[in-house]
Amino acid sequence: MDSYNRLEHFTKFFSTKPPSSANTRVDIVVVSYNSLDYLKKCLESLEQYADYPYALYVVDNASTDGSREFLKTLTTVTVILADANQGYAKACNQGARAGTGSYILFLNADSEAAPNFLRPMVRCFESDPHIAVVGPKLVNFENKIVGAGVVGTNATPRLQGWMEPDGPDKYSRQMDCLSMCGAAYMIRRDLIPRLGLFDEHYFFYYEETDYSYNARKNGYRVVYCPGSRMYHAVAGSSHDSTPEQLRALFMDSERYFQQKWSDFLKEETLYGDQ
Repeated sequence: MDSYNRLEHFTKFFSTKPPSSANTRVDIVVVSYNSLDYLKKCLESLEQYADYPYALYVVDNASTDGSREFLKTLTTVTVILADANQGYAKACNQGARAGTGSYILFLNADSEAAPNFLRPMVRCFESDPHIAVVGPKLVNFENKIVGAGVVGTNATPRLQGWMEPDGPDKYSRQMDCLSMCGAAYMIRRDLIPRLGLFDEHYFFYYEETDYSYNARKNGYRVVYCPGSRMYHAVAGSSHDSTPEQLRALFMDSERYFQQKWSDFLKEETLYGDQ
């Protein structure tokens, strides 16, 4: 039994709209876990600001805060209800497999769209078939930068512009990066046969870093697209996890990542110059 059928075995699908039409180009996959307030704002912002044809998929990881009841009331969203908290990577993959769009945008539930956020990322992809990943500029709700690309070298990555006040000239140049923040992370569907989807060994943390390293190792580009701007609460959707639990998940993911990419981490190409 392949991985998709195994997921279907313990997951109920609720869809109150027809399948994606032929002109749908972007599948937006939102993963939710006990984040009802954030989720409502996220979906409202997408409806208000999406500037490109899209289909919306919400994967709920067995929330107990009323999210599932809320999702069942929606009429323009494909909802996937997992019977257990299966982790972020596996939930993202479920949503991706359910769609047909040319591009897939993965969003944390505590992310929100800003005006004209989608089309610049699509244009970025269309500029070069070797672009595998695109991410927007992310700012928190205090207007501080929380995502402007990961730069440096494979072994010495750093978050560009982390917690700096945002401004029109701050990290405003499109550039190739090591990775992009997974809170708003866009890939192209036609590369799935070559690159796959997220590695489901990661329950939480590092899944986007792993995918980005895989893309670059296979000769593809990971691009920061500041023409697109979104908001991210930063760990807001994990509010019911203790710091100790989050730290343990991070350490488990980091160990697996370091082992998996031990040889590639020795590669010293420098990304970013700001």
